[in-house]
Amino acid sequence: MGSAPPPATAEVVAPSISFVRTIGSSGSGDSQFLYPKDVSAGSYAGSSAGMGNIFVVDTGNNRIEVFNSDAAFLFWFGGFGNSQGKLSSPSGITIDFSQSMYVAEKDNNRIQKFDINGNFLGEFGYFGADPGKLIEPLGIAVDSWGKIFVADSGNNRIEKFGESGTFLDSIGGFGMSPGYFNLPSDVAIDAEGCIYVADTKNDRVQKMSSNGMPVAVLGRSGGGDGEFHSPAGVTVDDKYIYVSDSGNNRIQVFNKDGMFLTKFGKTGITPGEFNNPTGISAGQQGSLLVADTNNHRIQEFKVTRKQEKL
Repeated sequence: MGSAPPPATAEVVAPSISFVRTIGSSGSGDSQFLYPKDVSAGSYAGSSAGMGNIFVVDTGNNRIEVFNSDAAFLFWFGGFGNSQGKLSSPSGITIDFSQSMYVAEKDNNRIQKFDINGNFLGEFGYFGADPGKLIEPLGIAVDSWGKIFVADSGNNRIEKFGESGTFLDSIGGFGMSPGYFNLPSDVAIDAEGCIYVADTKNDRVQKMSSNGMPVAVLGRSGGGDGEFHSPAGVTVDDKYIYVSDSGNNRIQVFNKDGMFLTKFGKTGITPGEFNNPTGISAGQQGSLLVADTNNHRIQEFKVTRKQEKL
């Protein structure tokens, strides 16, 4: 008798990435930025939120700027300070399924919660190393169940909170072994609840299970394909992992198993080039937004998936 044929396996196919537009320029007026550190396409775990708007963390101007899906400026909120609704070095943003917005503030060592129009709703965090406290929080993400994950960079951990700010869990600590971090700068959650962390000073991205157990390590130090120099941003959609490889001034794309697929960008100021890309957000219909920090702008790209061969 002959043996059964092996099961069909999908061939890895890299997506095509094309430049769409630039949003913003250097300055402090409407539609202008100073060192923007993050951007949100208003999506969480693969679902649409934020009414299709684009939310930019305008770090140097200590505010959040809001644009519609056509990149037309709508309004901004915040302004420098440490009182409720004011911001000091905001560094990360995420939006949940109920249209609540969470902003990580590096210098105020806290998370603030706003509605979709920028009205203050609450705050949590506060300075310290105890569970539930923060030191220089950077990236922030929300999962499909409304739980909030914060890259608590100064404490080298990821902290998990309920939507009201109740502390739930802590993941990691300082180190180089899988499951430990050295300056985690960003965090993303996929639809299955897996956690992705830009482990910046370890020059890698870590994938973890929903309960914080190490699953895979992506990358190592270097400038080759799949290698990183100070990766500062990570986002996911239902198929790919996108990483802001900040020190190499490029974006790298991996499949969900951590296999390198493609890269785009290089050092420069023309469209499609970068100077310290940081926050990154995968939106709907293949939109990919990148905070091109030292070029004081947001760049939008289109991700086109190619047909897989079986």
